[in-house]
Amino acid sequence: MLARSRMGGPWSRAQQIAHAFQDAGHEVTLGWGDDGNCANPIAPTFQIPVPSPLGLPEAIARHTFPLASRLGLMGRKPVRSFEEVLWLSGALDECYTRAAVDALRAHMRAIRTDVVYSEFNLAAVIAARAEGIPCMGSGSQPTTAAYASNPRKSAGIRRLLREMGMPAPASSLTILEGMKRRFIPSCPTLEPRAGERAVYCGFLGEVPKVDSHSADRDCAVVYLGSGSVPAGVAVRVGRQISSALGCDVYVAGVPEAVYAAAGHKVHCAPRLNFAELLPRSRVMVHHGGQNSMMDALAYQVPQVVVPGRVFERQFNAEAVERTRCGLSVRAPKPALIAEAVRRLVDETSMSGGLVRLRDELSALGGTERIVREVEEIRYL
Repeated sequence: MLARSRMGGPWSRAQQIAHAFQDAGHEVTLGWGDDGNCANPIAPTFQIPVPSPLGLPEAIARHTFPLASRLGLMGRKPVRSFEEVLWLSGALDECYTRAAVDALRAHMRAIRTDVVYSEFNLAAVIAARAEGIPCMGSGSQPTTAAYASNPRKSAGIRRLLREMGMPAPASSLTILEGMKRRFIPSCPTLEPRAGERAVYCGFLGEVPKVDSHSADRDCAVVYLGSGSVPAGVAVRVGRQISSALGCDVYVAGVPEAVYAAAGHKVHCAPRLNFAELLPRSRVMVHHGGQNSMMDALAYQVPQVVVPGRVFERQFNAEAVERTRCGLSVRAPKPALIAEAVRRLVDETSMSGGLVRLRDELSALGGTERIVREVEEIRYL
Protein backbone atom coordinates (compact mmCIF):
# COMPACT_ATOMS: atom_id res chain seq x y z
CA MET A 1 0.00 0.00 0.00
CA LEU A 2 1.46 3.32 -1.14
CA ALA A 3 0.38 6.73 0.20
CA ARG A 4 1.71 10.26 0.42
CA SER A 5 1.09 10.39 4.17
CA ARG A 6 3.81 9.08 6.46
CA MET A 7 3.04 5.56 7.62
CA GLY A 8 5.48 2.81 8.47
CA GLY A 9 3.17 -0.17 8.88
CA PRO A 10 2.57 -1.46 5.32
CA TRP A 11 6.18 -1.12 4.20
CA SER A 12 7.67 -2.65 7.37
CA ARG A 13 5.29 -5.63 7.13
CA ALA A 14 6.08 -6.07 3.43
CA GLN A 15 9.79 -6.08 4.27
CA GLN A 16 9.36 -8.69 7.00
CA ILE A 17 7.33 -10.96 4.74
CA ALA A 18 9.75 -10.54 1.84
CA HIS A 19 12.65 -11.44 4.13
CA ALA A 20 10.87 -14.62 5.23
CA PHE A 21 10.40 -15.74 1.62
CA GLN A 22 14.07 -15.03 0.91
CA ASP A 23 15.11 -17.11 3.92
CA ALA A 24 13.00 -19.97 2.53
CA GLY A 25 14.94 -19.84 -0.74
CA HIS A 26 12.48 -17.91 -2.90
CA GLU A 27 13.31 -15.06 -5.26
CA VAL A 28 11.50 -11.90 -4.17
CA THR A 29 10.82 -8.57 -5.86
CA LEU A 30 9.27 -5.71 -3.89
CA GLY A 31 6.86 -3.26 -5.47
CA TRP A 32 8.26 0.17 -4.60
CA GLY A 33 6.94 3.71 -4.89
CA ASP A 34 8.43 7.14 -4.23
CA ASP A 35 5.98 7.95 -1.42
CA GLY A 36 8.49 8.67 1.34
CA ASN A 37 7.74 5.41 3.16
CA CYS A 38 9.52 2.80 1.03
CA ALA A 39 13.04 3.12 2.44
CA ASN A 40 15.97 0.66 2.56
CA PRO A 41 14.41 -2.26 0.66
CA ILE A 42 15.79 -5.68 1.58
CA ALA A 43 15.06 -7.16 -1.86
CA PRO A 44 15.26 -6.06 -5.51
CA THR A 45 12.51 -3.59 -6.38
CA PHE A 46 10.44 -2.43 -9.32
CA GLN A 47 8.65 0.91 -9.36
CA ILE A 48 4.90 1.39 -9.46
CA PRO A 49 2.99 4.70 -9.45
CA VAL A 50 2.10 6.41 -6.17
CA PRO A 51 -1.51 7.58 -5.79
CA SER A 52 -2.20 11.27 -5.36
CA PRO A 53 -4.47 11.99 -2.36
CA LEU A 54 -8.06 12.66 -3.43
CA GLY A 55 -6.86 12.60 -7.04
CA LEU A 56 -5.25 16.03 -6.63
CA PRO A 57 -2.50 17.12 -9.04
CA GLU A 58 0.85 15.71 -7.94
CA ALA A 59 2.49 19.11 -7.40
CA ILE A 60 -0.25 20.13 -4.97
CA ALA A 61 -0.47 16.81 -3.12
CA ARG A 62 3.27 16.65 -2.42
CA HIS A 63 3.06 19.85 -0.35
CA THR A 64 -0.51 20.00 0.95
CA PHE A 65 -0.70 16.68 2.73
CA PRO A 66 2.66 16.79 4.55
CA LEU A 67 1.68 20.25 5.86
CA ALA A 68 -1.73 18.99 7.00
CA SER A 69 0.01 16.10 8.73
CA ARG A 70 2.43 18.36 10.62
CA LEU A 71 -0.45 20.54 11.83
CA GLY A 72 -2.47 17.56 13.01
CA LEU A 73 -5.32 18.37 10.62
CA MET A 74 -5.68 14.77 9.46
CA GLY A 75 -6.84 13.72 12.91
CA ARG A 76 -9.86 16.04 12.76
CA LYS A 77 -11.61 14.18 9.95
CA PRO A 78 -13.54 11.04 10.91
CA VAL A 79 -12.57 8.00 8.84
CA ARG A 80 -15.26 5.34 9.05
CA SER A 81 -13.99 2.54 6.81
CA PHE A 82 -10.91 1.24 5.02
CA GLU A 83 -12.66 2.09 1.76
CA GLU A 84 -12.47 5.74 2.82
CA VAL A 85 -8.76 5.31 3.56
CA LEU A 86 -8.19 4.01 0.04
CA TRP A 87 -10.24 6.87 -1.39
CA LEU A 88 -8.44 9.53 0.63
CA SER A 89 -5.05 8.16 -0.41
CA GLY A 90 -6.08 8.21 -4.07
CA ALA A 91 -5.89 4.42 -4.46
CA LEU A 92 -9.51 4.29 -5.74
CA ASP A 93 -8.93 6.84 -8.48
CA GLU A 94 -9.75 5.17 -11.83
CA CYS A 95 -6.85 6.70 -13.79
CA TYR A 96 -4.35 5.89 -11.07
CA THR A 97 -5.54 2.30 -10.68
CA ARG A 98 -5.37 1.76 -14.44
CA ALA A 99 -1.75 2.99 -14.53
CA ALA A 100 -0.76 0.91 -11.49
CA VAL A 101 -2.41 -2.24 -12.85
CA ASP A 102 -0.68 -1.80 -16.23
CA ALA A 103 2.72 -1.36 -14.55
CA LEU A 104 2.19 -4.38 -12.33
CA ARG A 105 1.00 -6.61 -15.16
CA ALA A 106 3.98 -5.66 -17.31
CA HIS A 107 6.39 -6.57 -14.52
CA MET A 108 4.59 -9.84 -13.74
CA ARG A 109 4.94 -10.87 -17.38
CA ALA A 110 8.58 -9.78 -17.57
CA ILE A 111 9.76 -11.90 -14.65
CA ARG A 112 7.16 -14.67 -14.99
CA THR A 113 5.78 -14.19 -11.48
CA ASP A 114 4.61 -17.34 -9.64
CA VAL A 115 2.74 -15.71 -6.74
CA VAL A 116 1.68 -12.17 -5.84
CA TYR A 117 1.51 -11.04 -2.20
CA SER A 118 -0.48 -7.84 -1.64
CA GLU A 119 0.07 -5.69 1.43
CA PHE A 120 -3.34 -3.98 1.06
CA ASN A 121 -2.50 -2.97 -2.52
CA LEU A 122 -5.72 -3.12 -4.53
CA ALA A 123 -4.04 -2.74 -7.94
CA ALA A 124 -1.81 -5.75 -7.22
CA VAL A 125 -4.84 -7.96 -6.59
CA ILE A 126 -6.54 -6.79 -9.80
CA ALA A 127 -3.36 -7.25 -11.85
CA ALA A 128 -2.74 -10.75 -10.49
CA ARG A 129 -6.31 -11.78 -11.27
CA ALA A 130 -6.03 -10.41 -14.80
CA GLU A 131 -2.81 -12.39 -15.33
CA GLY A 132 -4.20 -15.56 -13.76
CA ILE A 133 -1.55 -15.57 -11.01
CA PRO A 134 -2.38 -16.79 -7.48
CA CYS A 135 -2.71 -13.80 -5.15
CA MET A 136 -2.53 -13.78 -1.39
CA GLY A 137 -2.02 -10.97 1.07
CA SER A 138 -2.52 -9.26 4.39
CA GLY A 139 -5.91 -8.63 5.94
CA SER A 140 -7.75 -7.70 9.12
CA GLN A 141 -11.27 -7.63 10.50
CA PRO A 142 -11.63 -3.82 10.30
CA THR A 143 -10.74 -3.83 6.59
CA THR A 144 -13.61 -6.15 5.60
CA ALA A 145 -16.75 -4.85 3.93
CA ALA A 146 -18.83 -6.55 6.63
CA TYR A 147 -17.16 -4.38 9.28
CA ALA A 148 -17.50 -1.05 7.45
CA SER A 149 -17.53 0.16 3.85
CA ASN A 150 -18.46 3.08 1.61
CA PRO A 151 -19.18 1.68 -1.89
CA ARG A 152 -19.88 5.14 -3.31
CA LYS A 153 -16.13 5.77 -3.20
CA SER A 154 -15.45 2.82 -5.54
CA ALA A 155 -17.40 3.83 -8.65
CA GLY A 156 -14.21 4.33 -10.68
CA ILE A 157 -12.89 0.89 -9.70
CA ARG A 158 -16.15 -0.72 -10.80
CA ARG A 159 -15.93 0.98 -14.21
CA LEU A 160 -12.38 -0.26 -14.66
CA LEU A 161 -13.23 -3.83 -13.66
CA ARG A 162 -16.21 -3.96 -16.03
CA GLU A 163 -13.98 -2.67 -18.83
CA MET A 164 -11.50 -5.48 -18.04
CA GLY A 165 -14.33 -8.05 -18.14
CA MET A 166 -13.99 -8.83 -14.44
CA PRO A 167 -16.64 -9.00 -11.67
CA ALA A 168 -17.32 -5.53 -10.25
CA PRO A 169 -18.51 -5.83 -6.62
CA ALA A 170 -20.14 -2.87 -4.91
CA SER A 171 -17.25 -2.39 -2.47
CA SER A 172 -13.58 -2.41 -3.39
CA LEU A 173 -12.93 -4.20 -0.09
CA THR A 174 -14.62 -7.28 -1.55
CA ILE A 175 -11.75 -7.46 -4.06
CA LEU A 176 -9.21 -7.63 -1.24
CA GLU A 177 -11.27 -10.28 0.52
CA GLY A 178 -11.26 -12.39 -2.67
CA MET A 179 -7.57 -13.32 -2.37
CA LYS A 180 -6.84 -17.04 -1.99
CA ARG A 181 -5.55 -16.46 1.54
CA ARG A 182 -5.75 -13.44 3.83
CA PHE A 183 -3.05 -13.45 6.49
CA ILE A 184 -4.08 -11.68 9.70
CA PRO A 185 -1.13 -10.44 11.82
CA SER A 186 -3.29 -10.86 14.90
CA CYS A 187 -5.25 -13.60 16.67
CA PRO A 188 -8.88 -14.73 17.14
CA THR A 189 -9.12 -13.11 20.57
CA LEU A 190 -8.31 -9.68 19.12
CA GLU A 191 -10.11 -10.12 15.78
CA PRO A 192 -12.75 -12.86 16.16
CA ARG A 193 -14.50 -12.19 12.82
CA ALA A 194 -11.76 -11.66 10.26
CA GLY A 195 -13.79 -13.09 7.37
CA GLU A 196 -13.35 -15.88 4.84
CA ARG A 197 -9.95 -17.33 3.86
CA ALA A 198 -8.44 -15.78 7.01
CA VAL A 199 -5.28 -17.32 8.44
CA TYR A 200 -4.16 -15.89 11.77
CA CYS A 201 -0.37 -15.64 12.00
CA GLY A 202 0.19 -13.56 15.16
CA PHE A 203 3.45 -11.67 15.56
CA LEU A 204 5.31 -11.31 12.26
CA GLY A 205 8.75 -10.79 13.78
CA GLU A 206 10.72 -12.84 16.26
CA VAL A 207 9.06 -12.66 19.67
CA PRO A 208 11.43 -10.96 22.13
CA LYS A 209 12.23 -12.29 25.57
CA VAL A 210 10.77 -10.03 28.23
CA ASP A 211 10.84 -9.57 31.97
CA SER A 212 7.75 -7.59 32.90
CA HIS A 213 8.82 -7.33 36.54
CA SER A 214 12.32 -6.05 35.85
CA ALA A 215 13.50 -2.99 37.75
CA ASP A 216 14.89 -1.77 34.44
CA ARG A 217 11.39 -0.64 33.43
CA ASP A 218 12.22 3.00 33.98
CA CYS A 219 10.57 5.02 31.22
CA ALA A 220 7.44 5.52 29.10
CA VAL A 221 6.99 5.74 25.33
CA VAL A 222 4.57 8.00 23.43
CA TYR A 223 3.71 7.77 19.72
CA LEU A 224 0.49 9.46 18.63
CA GLY A 225 0.89 8.85 14.91
CA SER A 226 1.66 11.02 11.92
CA GLY A 227 -0.84 13.82 11.51
CA SER A 228 -3.19 12.58 14.23
CA VAL A 229 -2.41 15.38 16.69
CA PRO A 230 -0.21 18.49 16.52
CA ALA A 231 3.36 17.93 17.65
CA GLY A 232 2.88 20.35 20.55
CA VAL A 233 0.07 18.22 21.97
CA ALA A 234 2.24 15.09 21.81
CA VAL A 235 5.02 16.89 23.68
CA ARG A 236 2.60 18.06 26.39
CA VAL A 237 1.41 14.46 26.74
CA GLY A 238 5.02 13.42 27.33
CA ARG A 239 5.58 16.10 29.95
CA GLN A 240 2.37 15.23 31.83
CA ILE A 241 3.26 11.53 31.84
CA SER A 242 6.77 12.28 33.08
CA SER A 243 5.31 14.21 36.01
CA ALA A 244 2.68 11.55 36.73
CA LEU A 245 5.08 8.58 36.71
CA GLY A 246 8.29 10.27 37.79
CA CYS A 247 10.35 8.89 34.92
CA ASP A 248 11.85 9.83 31.57
CA VAL A 249 9.50 9.79 28.59
CA TYR A 250 10.34 9.27 24.92
CA VAL A 251 8.03 10.90 22.34
CA ALA A 252 8.20 9.78 18.70
CA GLY A 253 6.86 11.56 15.62
CA VAL A 254 7.82 15.10 16.68
CA PRO A 255 10.79 17.42 16.06
CA GLU A 256 13.95 16.53 17.95
CA ALA A 257 14.28 18.20 21.36
CA VAL A 258 14.77 17.47 25.08
CA TYR A 259 12.53 19.03 27.75
CA ALA A 260 12.82 19.04 31.53
CA ALA A 261 9.83 17.72 33.47
CA ALA A 262 9.79 17.47 37.28
CA GLY A 263 13.39 16.32 37.55
CA HIS A 264 13.18 14.00 34.53
CA LYS A 265 13.50 14.43 30.79
CA VAL A 266 11.15 14.22 27.83
CA HIS A 267 13.15 13.07 24.80
CA CYS A 268 11.54 13.93 21.45
CA ALA A 269 12.50 12.72 17.98
CA PRO A 270 10.90 12.07 14.58
CA ARG A 271 11.76 8.37 14.93
CA LEU A 272 12.73 6.21 17.89
CA ASN A 273 13.96 2.63 18.18
CA PHE A 274 11.06 0.94 19.96
CA ALA A 275 13.00 -2.33 20.17
CA GLU A 276 15.44 -0.57 22.49
CA LEU A 277 12.87 1.41 24.49
CA LEU A 278 9.96 -1.00 25.00
CA PRO A 279 11.95 -3.50 27.13
CA ARG A 280 12.43 -0.58 29.53
CA SER A 281 8.91 0.86 29.28
CA ARG A 282 6.33 0.89 32.04
CA VAL A 283 3.65 1.94 29.57
CA MET A 284 3.24 2.82 25.90
CA VAL A 285 0.84 5.54 24.74
CA HIS A 286 -0.01 5.28 21.05
CA HIS A 287 -2.57 6.09 18.35
CA GLY A 288 -3.98 2.59 17.90
CA GLY A 289 -2.09 1.56 14.78
CA GLN A 290 -1.68 -2.18 14.25
CA ASN A 291 2.12 -2.14 14.46
CA SER A 292 2.16 -0.04 17.64
CA MET A 293 -0.39 -2.28 19.35
CA MET A 294 1.51 -5.44 18.40
CA ASP A 295 4.85 -3.97 19.47
CA ALA A 296 3.48 -3.22 22.93
CA LEU A 297 2.00 -6.73 23.19
CA ALA A 298 5.26 -8.35 22.04
CA TYR A 299 7.19 -6.61 24.82
CA GLN A 300 4.36 -7.14 27.31
CA VAL A 301 3.94 -3.41 27.91
CA PRO A 302 0.58 -2.03 29.15
CA GLN A 303 -0.80 0.43 26.62
CA VAL A 304 -2.99 3.51 26.55
CA VAL A 305 -4.57 3.91 23.12
CA VAL A 306 -5.67 7.31 21.80
CA PRO A 307 -7.49 6.35 18.57
CA GLY A 308 -9.07 9.64 17.61
CA ARG A 309 -11.71 9.40 14.89
CA VAL A 310 -10.29 6.54 12.81
CA PHE A 311 -12.32 3.31 12.61
CA GLU A 312 -9.42 0.82 12.74
CA ARG A 313 -7.72 2.56 15.64
CA GLN A 314 -11.01 2.61 17.56
CA PHE A 315 -11.38 -1.12 16.88
CA ASN A 316 -7.89 -1.76 18.25
CA ALA A 317 -8.51 0.44 21.28
CA GLU A 318 -11.65 -1.53 22.14
CA ALA A 319 -9.77 -4.82 21.68
CA VAL A 320 -6.99 -3.67 24.02
CA GLU A 321 -9.49 -2.81 26.75
CA ARG A 322 -11.59 -5.94 26.19
CA THR A 323 -8.56 -8.23 26.56
CA ARG A 324 -7.29 -6.36 29.65
CA CYS A 325 -4.08 -5.18 28.03
CA GLY A 326 -4.61 -1.49 28.64
CA LEU A 327 -6.98 1.48 28.47
CA SER A 328 -8.23 3.87 25.81
CA VAL A 329 -8.73 7.63 25.81
CA ARG A 330 -10.84 8.98 22.95
CA ALA A 331 -9.86 12.66 23.21
CA PRO A 332 -6.16 13.55 22.74
CA LYS A 333 -6.04 15.65 25.88
CA PRO A 334 -2.76 15.49 27.84
CA ALA A 335 -4.36 15.54 31.30
CA LEU A 336 -6.77 12.70 30.45
CA ILE A 337 -4.01 10.61 28.92
CA ALA A 338 -1.71 11.12 31.92
CA GLU A 339 -4.56 10.15 34.26
CA ALA A 340 -5.15 6.92 32.31
CA VAL A 341 -1.42 6.13 32.39
CA ARG A 342 -1.27 6.61 36.13
CA ARG A 343 -4.33 4.43 36.63
CA LEU A 344 -2.98 1.69 34.38
CA VAL A 345 0.33 1.56 36.23
CA ASP A 346 -1.32 1.59 39.67
CA GLU A 347 -4.07 -0.96 38.95
CA THR A 348 -2.27 -3.95 37.49
CA SER A 349 -5.52 -5.89 36.96
CA MET A 350 -6.23 -3.62 33.98
CA SER A 351 -3.30 -5.17 32.16
CA GLY A 352 -3.76 -8.67 33.54
CA GLY A 353 -4.43 -10.20 30.11
CA LEU A 354 -1.03 -9.36 28.65
CA VAL A 355 0.69 -12.70 29.28
CA ARG A 356 -2.14 -14.85 27.94
CA LEU A 357 -2.64 -12.74 24.81
CA ARG A 358 1.09 -12.59 24.10
CA ASP A 359 1.27 -16.38 24.37
CA GLU A 360 -1.65 -16.77 21.93
CA LEU A 361 -0.04 -14.46 19.38
CA SER A 362 3.35 -16.15 19.76
CA ALA A 363 1.95 -19.59 18.93
CA LEU A 364 0.46 -18.75 15.51
CA GLY A 365 3.58 -19.07 13.38
CA GLY A 366 4.26 -15.54 12.10
CA THR A 367 5.95 -15.15 8.72
CA GLU A 368 6.96 -18.82 8.67
CA ARG A 369 3.29 -19.75 8.55
CA ILE A 370 2.70 -17.29 5.71
CA VAL A 371 5.51 -18.85 3.67
CA ARG A 372 4.31 -22.38 4.39
CA GLU A 373 0.70 -21.64 3.40
CA VAL A 374 1.74 -19.84 0.21
CA GLU A 375 4.00 -22.72 -0.78
CA GLU A 376 1.21 -25.23 -0.23
CA ILE A 377 -1.20 -23.28 -2.44
CA ARG A 378 1.41 -22.62 -5.12
CA TYR A 379 2.32 -26.28 -5.49
CA LEU A 380 -1.17 -27.79 -5.25
